Amino acid sequence: MEDDGSSRKPDAEAESKTGTGGGTRDRQIDIEVTTKAGKRRLIFDLTWPALAENLLASLVSIVDMIMVSSLGAYAISAVGLVTQPRFVLLSAFMALSIGSTAMVARFKGAREQENACIVLNQSLIMTFGMTVLLCTLMFVAGEPLVRLLAGSNISEQTVQASFEYLRIMIIGFPTLAFTFCINSILRGVGNTRASFYTNATANVVNVFLNYCLIGGNFGFPAMGVAGASLATVIGQTAALCVAVYTVGRGREYVSFSIRLLRRVDFGMIKRILRIGLPAFGEQVIMRVGMMFFTTIVTSLGDSSYASHMIAMNIQMLSFTTGMAFGTACTTLVGQCLGRVRVDLAKLYVKMTQNIGFVVSCFVALAMFLGAEWITSMYSDDAEIIRLAALMLRIIAIVNPISNARFIYISSLRGAGDSRFAAVITFVGVILIRPLISIALTSPMLPFQIGLMGIWIGLSSDSVICFVMSRMRYARGKWVNIKV
Repeated sequence: MEDDGSSRKPDAEAESKTGTGGGTRDRQIDIEVTTKAGKRRLIFDLTWPALAENLLASLVSIVDMIMVSSLGAYAISAVGLVTQPRFVLLSAFMALSIGSTAMVARFKGAREQENACIVLNQSLIMTFGMTVLLCTLMFVAGEPLVRLLAGSNISEQTVQASFEYLRIMIIGFPTLAFTFCINSILRGVGNTRASFYTNATANVVNVFLNYCLIGGNFGFPAMGVAGASLATVIGQTAALCVAVYTVGRGREYVSFSIRLLRRVDFGMIKRILRIGLPAFGEQVIMRVGMMFFTTIVTSLGDSSYASHMIAMNIQMLSFTTGMAFGTACTTLVGQCLGRVRVDLAKLYVKMTQNIGFVVSCFVALAMFLGAEWITSMYSDDAEIIRLAALMLRIIAIVNPISNARFIYISSLRGAGDSRFAAVITFVGVILIRPLISIALTSPMLPFQIGLMGIWIGLSSDSVICFVMSRMRYARGKWVNIKV
């Protein structure tokens, strides 16, 4: 039998078969398998549900955009304008999920099930409080924010359609927030399948209701852009029902507890926020930078912005492999460090990077060769197709590097090093991306290449952030971070 030198603890196999305490019967993972083939299988076991989830979400997003595009270019731009306000709301919950995932992975690795359950219940309490606060703020500030992003070159029809989409989205946002919270906890204990099932439910419902509500099919009213938003919210609600059932049936490593939900554990919240607050800073930087970046793109007009949104939509599909392998790394690194196996954590990161790079190269090749065919599904406008296809080829060239960056950053987050992610986000999104984009699009400067300049800025951000994250990982200080 091939052995890579990593020892197997006596109770590892028992845990993988029976669970740990409390009569749990969820699918346990054994991080200390002895062969490289076994480790590769473990990586794929954690990756494929996340990859399937991300692919499905990206494909549904593409179908959404295609369905909305039937209303005209204004509808594509309208949905695009709401993207950044939506991510402003989601950023707080992304940050909370990073802290919660890292904490619960450590507790799972250390076999501290009670503390893992405390993380779940306290995260739900924090999610409730943040949802009430942030949704209230967005009701007040959302429409002025959309108008600010639109600037003076986006039509009033587009802006009003954005308002309709935004109002419905805010009302339904709590369902997304709670689902996001539960799924992040389950990923930390190694159950990446639960997130796939919940999001698959949301996406199937969303696509069906999109068909019904955007154009008015099967007797439903034709609601246009507002119908797309309502379909999304109903899909999110269905996903929440699945997520609650998953952790409420008593078969997972973590579960609801009325006792824990009745009290606020400030000590545990402080530990979660120690990782989550830097991640929140990262998300705030990202959203501010993206909103500023959006104003640069909208200054090019409706057609360029529509092409940009199509390229951004497809870019999310190209990132699915890096994000999925990154999810696996977050779980594996956190559990290995909880088990005090630094050597094993490094080995998993190396193996994940190698597998992820090969997969990313195949994805990039397909995108480069099929650029026109892919973008033609969104529009029959020759100029929009030409611009979007050009952007897609730029995405393809840097895709392997972008995905490798995701894996390194996810590994660092699994170790609790969320501050660094905030630093490179600031460098990339606040400095590199806008400065290069302005230099290549501003009429006041000598180099004006329009939308291509925007995407050169985006690509430069990916490359530089990859170099920085690789250097940070190689220094090795992440192995000593206490959570």
